[in-house]
Amino acid sequence: MLFLHRTDLHIRLRIRVGDEVEKEGGKCGEEQRMYSGADSDHDELGNSTTSDFPEGNDALVIQRLLKINPTRKDRVRALNQCGITICMDLVLQVLARHKNDWKIAMFFFVWATQQPGYSNGTETYNALLTILGKAQQFKTMWQLVKEMHNQGDSPSLVTDETFTILIRRYAAAHMVERAIETFDKREEFGLKLNAPAFQILICALCRYKHVEEAEGLLNLRQNDFPMDMKSRNIILNGWCALGNLHGVKRFWNEMIKQGHRPDLITYNTYLYALTKKGKLNTALKLFDEMWNKGCIDVPTCNNIIDALCFKKRIPEARAIFGKMNEHGCLPNVATYNSLIKHVCNNRRMDKAYELLDEMERKGCAPNVRTYHYFLKVAKNPEEALKIFQRMMRSGCMPTCDTYNLLLRMFIYWNDLERVLRLWDDLEKKGMGPDQRSYTVMIHGLYDKGNFEEAYKYYNEMTEKGLLVEPRTKILVEAMEIKAKERKVGIHDVKINTK
Repeated sequence: MLFLHRTDLHIRLRIRVGDEVEKEGGKCGEEQRMYSGADSDHDELGNSTTSDFPEGNDALVIQRLLKINPTRKDRVRALNQCGITICMDLVLQVLARHKNDWKIAMFFFVWATQQPGYSNGTETYNALLTILGKAQQFKTMWQLVKEMHNQGDSPSLVTDETFTILIRRYAAAHMVERAIETFDKREEFGLKLNAPAFQILICALCRYKHVEEAEGLLNLRQNDFPMDMKSRNIILNGWCALGNLHGVKRFWNEMIKQGHRPDLITYNTYLYALTKKGKLNTALKLFDEMWNKGCIDVPTCNNIIDALCFKKRIPEARAIFGKMNEHGCLPNVATYNSLIKHVCNNRRMDKAYELLDEMERKGCAPNVRTYHYFLKVAKNPEEALKIFQRMMRSGCMPTCDTYNLLLRMFIYWNDLERVLRLWDDLEKKGMGPDQRSYTVMIHGLYDKGNFEEAYKYYNEMTEKGLLVEPRTKILVEAMEIKAKERKVGIHDVKINTK
């Protein structure tokens, strides 16, 4: 199978930006379809058969201009000449399309700020902060926060959400002290040091596996922020998410000894901790106790159904599924997903599709995760495309994770034509590519012996400032070693055509 360069794909595409039409020759329209069963407007991967840039889609036009103009000077000239009126909604749309490319996002934000009659608001600032935070550009983030606060005669644009973004990104970067310091700076920007804000802090620390620090902070500051059940549940859930059953039991017992009465969330968290560690019999005893007390909800049932399915005790799971109505717990999409996941993993596709049909019949709309379970076990490209089509017909729109899953599958199947179309569609829809997309491409192409293409995606990834996983760095080092052994540069490594 010949592995194509990305530029080869655009020989077949017609791209229109405003009045400019870029036509490099080749097939387009009906002839470029990949599946004859696609509807008249879009193929099964969502590619438009008439124009990649529908009339009036200013965000898409700007995205294209930013992409095809390589230098800052060229971008400024192109944007100045495009004749598009800048407004806050448009800026948010463009930023959303560059959420994984902080340099371009920052460039556009600054350019938009300079346009007559336009000024940024809290929403656009926070959107850019989110993008910068993912790239760990903390110095630039603080510069923006100070700019938001110092608005002259106008009120500060800094909100609770602004500090939530900062704290979460510090926690994600495992910079615990900086996250705590950021919380303590709230008052400098006109925000209160209150319990809800403190709970956001400990929740962020727990989410990124700093549970011990979060619990210590909760104890340390209990005079300022008294421990209510919500704060306790955050810590309990943190130990649960960490997979530390000892920590869960210890914290649970401390709550009971202190005379605090667990609520439904507490029970569900403890139940999940037990099932996560494979303590199914203990979990079933707790579930029976909760059932008899009437202290259950849909997540309770979903948890135990998922655990039973994992142990291949499907009849027991179906029995609980059938009795949920007794306590007013109507099965939701997560309930069906638990059953579908395990049925798909066991390759009982007839039963999986029966459940999918039942969901739709009962008005329980499948979500992205539902279709991902089906896609993961697809045997070939045709089966994957049929699932993708059904997903689109149901009104369930794919996410970047959907595309990343499909990219991995089609690389494995050596279907690079569809890989390139997926990549192009991912960019066009403004959903990516993200860090995971590049990682999938780099590792997938490397596994197929296409070192040059893999290296190109790596360079593009680093140019965007996306964080590179340690395993990817190791792989790139291996490519460079192989190139040196052959006494050629990495860009001279030949593409594998077999």
